[in-house]
This record gives sequence, structure tokens and C-alpha cells, in this order.
Amino acid sequence: MNTQCLVVKKVRTGNLYRYCYLMLFCFVLSSQFTFAKSDPVLDFAKQQITQKFYTPAISTLNSYIETHPKSAEALYWKGYAFARIDNPLAAEENFLAAIKLNGKYLPAYEELANMFMKKEKYSSALTYYNGALALKDSDVNLLNSRGMCFYYLEKFELAIKDFKEVIKLDPGNYLAYNNRGSAEYNNQDIATASIQDLRLAEKDFNKSLQLKPDFELAYRNRGIVRYYMDSLTTSYKDLLYAIQLEPTDEKAHYYLAKLFFKQKSYNIAMQFYDNAIKMVNYKPEMFLDRGLCKLEMGDYKSARADFYKSMGLSNNTGIAEYHTARSFAAEDNKNDAIYALREAKKVGLFVNTKYFADIAKDKYFAKYAKDKVFNDAIKELKFGKF
Repeated sequence: MNTQCLVVKKVRTGNLYRYCYLMLFCFVLSSQFTFAKSDPVLDFAKQQITQKFYTPAISTLNSYIETHPKSAEALYWKGYAFARIDNPLAAEENFLAAIKLNGKYLPAYEELANMFMKKEKYSSALTYYNGALALKDSDVNLLNSRGMCFYYLEKFELAIKDFKEVIKLDPGNYLAYNNRGSAEYNNQDIATASIQDLRLAEKDFNKSLQLKPDFELAYRNRGIVRYYMDSLTTSYKDLLYAIQLEPTDEKAHYYLAKLFFKQKSYNIAMQFYDNAIKMVNYKPEMFLDRGLCKLEMGDYKSARADFYKSMGLSNNTGIAEYHTARSFAAEDNKNDAIYALREAKKVGLFVNTKYFADIAKDKYFAKYAKDKVFNDAIKELKFGKF
């Protein structure tokens, strides 16, 4: 009995020794593998980047790349550092070099895409979002970003498709609902969008706000949709709350101005037009609409200054010329009014014949209803010289 126990004990002890040896071997192998994947110089450069010491990190990475010229990771981090010190050309060069070494290096695709997106170079950004999604097609952040890229390129159907995919993967993604709603109401001329399309967009903004009740963009966007649905009371509440959440949202100010203009509250509308233009002074539609407000307030000269500013910011100047003509007619300056209408004709405004009906019923042109010179000019605009 004792002999049997001794034999069993020896066998178990031998197994234990072999097991310990095997574990030691695995540990050594694992340690060697870990150390092979980690380098103190590269780790130090990453630490510098974490601490936002970008220029010293670039110097560290240059030293590392001298001895590791095929390190895609080092090139990526060098590009990352250059991007943070606002050197996009050097950043792009290093990201592309990383991709050349490793065509599946996802972070380089993401950084390039985001960098071009930030610079509003959407076609270039799209190339790299496509590359990133080819490697990771279920990444909701990448899909949302590519959807916005399509959105800014006015490829709204493709944008909606990406946002739908995000919602499918992540039903709680409030950004995707807001983005899809915005793409839906921009997928046509919103001023003539069907009530069904507007309601679909409103539904998405409702869902976005259900998921994130303080989401300013969804309030602003819902306010815009409700403005075009002629739900002015609820539009006002949304737009005003959007401004309380984000005082520098020029679109919220602009659409509040349009709302007050529609209600003929011109003085209040002017305040919001001024607010919007102080924030963004390069959008022709803002100057055009503020000019119309000034026109209704009887400030004809200042209205024309806004119409001229709008023309200087846009290639589509016909509508501004038309309203310039109205401002001259308001001052009973018939010759300049006719001149402005002819300028509108030159840029193709009267291809849309509705403007002739508008002239016939316009309060500023009414005084010329029986004026031969004016009526001959209108005939010329319609049929050419005779």
C-alpha cells in the first residue's frame, strides 16, 4: 500500500514538474513576443503625444524611423502629431506612407478622412472613409461620418442609406436620427418639399430628442422643418430654445428672422437677421432676406446695399436684381427699375415666367400699370426687342 502511494506521488510530482516547465516556457515565449511588439522609443513618443508634446514627439519618431523605416505605426503617429500642430501636408504624407506599408492600417484611413472632412474637402474625405469602411464596415462612427460626407456633397440618398445603417446597428444613436432627418428635408428644395417628407424629418428629430433631450441641433432642425410646415408657434419654441442652448447657431437666428418676417414683425426680424450676419457674413441668402425686410420697412437704399452684397457672394444674381428693381420702383425711380429688370433678364431669371405675374401684382410696380415705357420694357423682357 505504501509502495503504491509512493509511486502515485512520484508520478504526480513528475507531472507537476512538466506542467511548471511548460508554463515557464509559455511565459518566456509570451514575454519575448510582447517585447518584440513593444519598443521603449516608440512608447516614449506615444507618451509625448498623450501629453501633447507634439514637436518633441516628431523628433523622437524620426529617430525611431531611422532604425525602423518600415514601421507603419511610427509613421501613423508622426502624421498624427503633424496634424495636431496644423501641418496637414506633412500629416497626409506620413499617413499615406503608413498605408503604403500596410494597406490595412485602419487608423491612418480614419485620420485622413477626418482631416479632409475638417478642411471641407469632402470628395477626398469620402475616398478614405470608403477605405476605412472596407476594413471595418460595422463601425457606426465611420458610417455616420461618411453619411455626413455624402450629405455635404448633396448626395442625400446615399447619406440616408448610411444613417439608416447606423440606426440598424445602434438604435440609440441620436446623431443618426438627427442626420437622417436633416438629409430627408434637404433631399429636395425644402421650400417646396411635400408635407410627407417634412413629417418624416420631424419624426426623426423627435426621436433624436427623445434619446438626447438637450441636443441643440435637433431642436434647430426641427424648428426649421416646422417653419416650412407653417407650424410657426412650435417652430418659434424650437428655434428659441436652440439659441438658448447654443447662442452662436446662426441658422437658428436666421430662421427666427424669417419666422418674424413671415409674421410681419419686421423690427424683431431685423434683430435676428443682424445676429445671423454678424456670425456668418458670407451667405448670400441672408443678405437677400435682410434686404427684403429693409424693403418692407421703407429703407430702400439700405435694402439695395444688401441686395448688392448678396450678388457679390453668389453666381445666381437674378432674384437679387429683381428685388433691386422693386426697391427702385418703391422710390419711383422707373429708369433704374427697368435697368435692374434687364440685368435680371441677362442672368436668366425670366426663364421662369412666374415673375411676370409677380410684376403684374407687385405693390411697388403697381404705379406703372398704365405706363407705356414700363409696359414696353416688360414686353421686351418677355419677347425680346421689337
